[in-house]
Amino acid sequence: MYQKMLVCALVICSAILPARAGNENRDDVFTSQDLALVVAEAKSWQGTRYQYGGKDKNGVDCSHFVYAVYSSVFDGYDYRMADDYLRDGDFSLTKSPIVGDVIVFAAAGGASAHIGIITDVRARKFIGAQSTTGVKETSFAPGSYWGKRPYKILSLLPAG
Repeated sequence: MYQKMLVCALVICSAILPARAGNENRDDVFTSQDLALVVAEAKSWQGTRYQYGGKDKNGVDCSHFVYAVYSSVFDGYDYRMADDYLRDGDFSLTKSPIVGDVIVFAAAGGASAHIGIITDVRARKFIGAQSTTGVKETSFAPGSYWGKRPYKILSLLPAG
C-alpha cells in the first residue's frame, strides 16, 4: 500500500515540477524523483506536533523536520539550524524555485529563523513545523501570514 502511495506521489509531484533554468549541475544530480521523494516524505510528517528541539514524529521543530526529510532522501545530509541555511555553502539563493527547495523566513523580534520545504511553487505553498499547528502545509502567498514575512528560497547544491 505504501509503495502505491509513493508511486502516486512521485507521478503527481513530477507533473508539477517546473523546469529549472540556470542550474544545470543540480538537475544532473537531483532528479525530479529525488525532489518528489522529498515532498512525499515531508507530507508523511503532517499532523506531527511541534516541539522545540524535537527530532522525531513524536514532536519536531522546523529545523529538525527539514533535516529528517532531507536526510531520508540525500545520504550524508547534515543537520543545520534554520538560521544556518542562509550562510551554508551547500545551499544557493534561487529566484527560480522548484518543489523540494527550502524556504527560510527571517527572524522576527529576537526569535530564530523559520524554515520549511516548498511543496507547490505556483500556489506558493510550503510544509513546515509551525509552533501553532505542528507539521502542516501552508501558504506563503502575498497577504497570507507567511507571505507577509521576508523570506528567501534556497536550493541544495550538488556535493563536491
